[in-house]
Amino acid sequence: MKAENIQSNTSAPFLAGRAFGTFHTEQDAAIVTRLVKDAKAIHCAQDLKDYCNGYKETLTGSDGSKDTRASMVRTVLKVATGLDKKLCEYHKVKTPAAGQKVVQKHIDKGAKGIDSLSKALRIPSAGKADSAGESEPEAETGYVTKADAWWDACIKLGHSDKYGLTTDEMMARIAEIVAK
Repeated sequence: MKAENIQSNTSAPFLAGRAFGTFHTEQDAAIVTRLVKDAKAIHCAQDLKDYCNGYKETLTGSDGSKDTRASMVRTVLKVATGLDKKLCEYHKVKTPAAGQKVVQKHIDKGAKGIDSLSKALRIPSAGKADSAGESEPEAETGYVTKADAWWDACIKLGHSDKYGLTTDEMMARIAEIVAK
């Protein structure tokens, strides 16, 4: 009879999944709140670079995955600290406090995780501007070549909710294509 009760309670896994989803959402909100708080202690480009490098060092996974996640944090911090000219012009940010308000506004609108927040803060035509012949020094972009930027964008898209691929799955597919 005990086994019958467990089998008939099909909503238990669903409820557990919802509880985990709620926990995950709460953690995402706590992470972006912490990021806005930490932005107040970042005062120059070197501070921003050191912060992102420290964050990246603690991550697990492939280098591409680490780069992508650090890039998302960097985007949020560039707005929250007012340290990126293009992003600040786009968001009409003149001071770090104004940048933090812009970030908070996007959080309040529903951008709860680092991924969704960084997407909300990006300049929509940023990819087109790079291909127009403008080149930024590696220190500002974090990329050695445009191919590196393209690869990070591919990894980010593959890891997105839309595709949900792991880096290993993407690399296996690339290996199949190259083998042909």
